[in-house]
Amino acid sequence: MAEYLQPESLEEAAGMIAAHGSSLAIVAGGTSAMRFVVPYAEHVMGVRGLDMTAIERSSGGLSLGSGVTMSQIRESLPIPALQEAARGIGGPALQNMATVGGNIFAHQPYGDVAVVLLALDATVTFSSVNGEQTQKLAEFYEAGGEPDGLLTRIDCAAPGGELVYLKCGRRRFNSPTVVSVAACVGFDNGHVGNACIALGGASKHPMRCAAAEQALVGKALDDASIGAAADAAAAACSPGTDSVATEWYRRRMVATYLGRALKQIAG
Repeated sequence: MAEYLQPESLEEAAGMIAAHGSSLAIVAGGTSAMRFVVPYAEHVMGVRGLDMTAIERSSGGLSLGSGVTMSQIRESLPIPALQEAARGIGGPALQNMATVGGNIFAHQPYGDVAVVLLALDATVTFSSVNGEQTQKLAEFYEAGGEPDGLLTRIDCAAPGGELVYLKCGRRRFNSPTVVSVAACVGFDNGHVGNACIALGGASKHPMRCAAAEQALVGKALDDASIGAAADAAAAACSPGTDSVATEWYRRRMVATYLGRALKQIAG
């Protein structure tokens, strides 16, 4: 049976992580970790008592404690795409427990809120025995998604354009994710000035798709550029096969749903 640990401070939690390494499972809401991590852990650290549930707003941006729940996001945040992503994660009981920090580490194809945070170019902050470290969420995933310490905070600026989130599921409600996409597009004199494209269920971790972004920037958001971006995303992704969908189907849906998101932005 795993040893249960309950730190009383961030410093104590960081020390436990340093002491136990990969044998330690970190649990906040527990909706994902209890299925995928805890059964194989020698030590389990509960962090709900560390009070990482604050939501702060400044200059149009957001700072979320890693313990903020899906229900808090759904009810309190002024960004509809984040609210929509949180609303699609299970039912109300699960949303009351599941946290944004846990969502960032969720096994793919889950982690829908993380996909929207990627499209917002969010940063993540970890607390370790060496102090705080902050990095881009995209860089964290590109480096393998292995934390150096305890995730304490996620920060993002206000959307730099119109932000759209779409999820592909087998059913309309309470459905496992096949893929998810988030697109944030800003315009400059009628052409795309900036673009952030994020994909879920398309790789080992949620991913920013630079190839799709490059297909859009400097061009009018029309059928040609949208088609090029969708094709680039399908080519760049590396989805897996599971009981929900095959690799072939996920790749097709990446292109389909990104195209739909961009057409929604184009109007």
